[in-house]
Amino acid sequence: MAAVKSPTPRPDEGRRGASSVRRIVVGVVLALCVAIGAAVPAGALMTGVDVASFQHPGGAPIDWNAVRAAGHSFAFVKATEGTSYTNPWFAEDWRGAGQAGLFRGAYHFARPALPLSTAVDQARYFVSRTGSMTGGGDLPGVLDLEATGGLGQADLAAWTRAWLGEVQRLTGKAPIIYTGYYFWRDSVGNPTDIGSRYRLWLPSYPSDPNSTSFRPLVPAGWPSWTFWQYTSTGTVPGIDHATDLNRFCCDPGSLAALGGSGTGAGNPFGNLESVSRAPGSVSLSGWTIDPDSTGGIEVHVYVDGSWAGKSRANRSRPDVASSYPGWNANHGFSFSVPVGAGEHRVCAYAINVKAGSTNPELGCRTVVGNPLGSLDAVSSPSAGSISATGWALDPDTTGSVPVDIYVDGAMVGRYGTGVPRPDVASAFNYVANGGYDVTIRGQRAGNRRVCAYAINVGSGNANTALGCRSVAVKGGVPFGNYEKVTPGVGRARVQGWVLDADTTGPVDVHVYVDGDWGGSGRADGNRPDVGAAFPTMGSAHGFSVDVPVPSGLHEVCVYAINVGSGASNPSLGCRTVSNSAAPVGSIDGAGRLYDILGVNGWALDPDTTGPVRVAIQVDGVEAQRVTADLSRPDVGGVFPGYGAAHGFDTFVYSTPGPHRVCVVALNAGAGGRNTSLGCRDL
Repeated sequence: MAAVKSPTPRPDEGRRGASSVRRIVVGVVLALCVAIGAAVPAGALMTGVDVASFQHPGGAPIDWNAVRAAGHSFAFVKATEGTSYTNPWFAEDWRGAGQAGLFRGAYHFARPALPLSTAVDQARYFVSRTGSMTGGGDLPGVLDLEATGGLGQADLAAWTRAWLGEVQRLTGKAPIIYTGYYFWRDSVGNPTDIGSRYRLWLPSYPSDPNSTSFRPLVPAGWPSWTFWQYTSTGTVPGIDHATDLNRFCCDPGSLAALGGSGTGAGNPFGNLESVSRAPGSVSLSGWTIDPDSTGGIEVHVYVDGSWAGKSRANRSRPDVASSYPGWNANHGFSFSVPVGAGEHRVCAYAINVKAGSTNPELGCRTVVGNPLGSLDAVSSPSAGSISATGWALDPDTTGSVPVDIYVDGAMVGRYGTGVPRPDVASAFNYVANGGYDVTIRGQRAGNRRVCAYAINVGSGNANTALGCRSVAVKGGVPFGNYEKVTPGVGRARVQGWVLDADTTGPVDVHVYVDGDWGGSGRADGNRPDVGAAFPTMGSAHGFSVDVPVPSGLHEVCVYAINVGSGASNPSLGCRTVSNSAAPVGSIDGAGRLYDILGVNGWALDPDTTGPVRVAIQVDGVEAQRVTADLSRPDVGGVFPGYGAAHGFDTFVYSTPGPHRVCVVALNAGAGGRNTSLGCRDL
């Protein structure tokens, strides 16, 4: 609190700064807690801060979210002093602390003086700046009593009673008094009646506030403290100044019970009459009156418990004026607030002015939203294709709305909106890109029935049929995808898929190598991915064709052979493949008998169907060359077109001791290199 002590500060009595939080929490009525001296370790108690303008050095704001994240549960903010000073940071700190989820309280630094009516004046000034402090997270108002103003004990006690009583009358809640043990004893005279009616916030600064044996001295009249300010030099994330730190006496339920409404009069009344859903918003209408004002008051709206918007109830409602003749007709409201995806609980609150203890709930409604839209047009722009255009909106999102397309009752794909539709945006004042324009390929030629559905996003309870239309799908040339070519020895394998709108059966593919005929195949292999993409055509449309390709760099092209109405065999594309010119082969076996080293295997060169030579090396020195011309039907089966005469089986003489035998296949073509077939240790 303020840096004032009288008559003399004691080592266990603190000096106050202040902090508070202001949020709009309405319609919550909670019981008040009983202040008990709980014999639990101080470190286990909930903590909070109190701040004043001192905690804003150089105009630095407080990051209340950081304060909350640091583990604090409540905050007090200095509001006023005397009848002429209002903390310039009060409104911002009050609001910020509340929005961060802290319980919040406000305090007034007392300037006692005679006559005693100055206590009432200061109480009213305080409440005029704070309001009734009866929101769900609002703690009772606090009198910071640290200065005597020159008053004697009896007058100061009377002044204190007057201030506390007036604030209780105005807010409907018993205030809290902040005072020290010695100040209360020496300056106020230890009156015991005040402690029986108002809770105590006690400043007391021990050297070790975490000591389980330490108990602050409690002034006469109180069984224990409710809040204990244990240091004025705390460091708190989000606050750029040394800060008072406090503990609460009891459990979280007791702290929550200190918040909420009192029994004050003058609360508004009225009715939330209707809530209707529109794309991206909710519209509300109704009326409300505050008994303390003939003017229109604010109406605040919360969606799913979070702030959504506000308006003023100042629209003409002659029926309301007729029912309540003491007020004029300008008490109606009708406005919209934005909402996002999902089902929402929408609540409206009348914001109290002047007297009153709470901001009453005018009503709550749960709203959902189904999508809307249209299938505007369907056409077949090319062979096997269907184009569908239209628009779709969902009240739960300003993003893309899923649109499912069905052909002859089978779903062919899920698409989404995202195409500009100025006409739709103008009609609904919502999103600019609510249109869809999709092209579906791989459809059978002939008459087809196309239907579109907008898929609900969030809270709605149904998908919406956007319409159905008939279209004559054109036949024509096939299409597909030449996905890859894989090199091999003297051959290459081409793979992909192909469809023809005129048939659900397989389509032939022809392959050309460097412009010359290479071979053909049929696209009848199982391709579940193709079937999933084109559900009306089935899955048997994959091809995998081997064609002869000599060594070196070659262009391999694939063509789809038309079936039915098409007039051409379209190219699926060309790819370049590089086949190695180097020989290949393997050592199949190696062994030793005394001084004879034996080795066998096979070798061939992609550049020739004839046999190749292999060099036998012993310990890195060539010992023999042989021709790999023995019959190897297994090799001929793996490399068709090269024949079977590619085996070798030979031996060389050696000296005693271990030896390393290696085989090298010697290149036989125009390019390439010799190839090591491996080594064996014998």
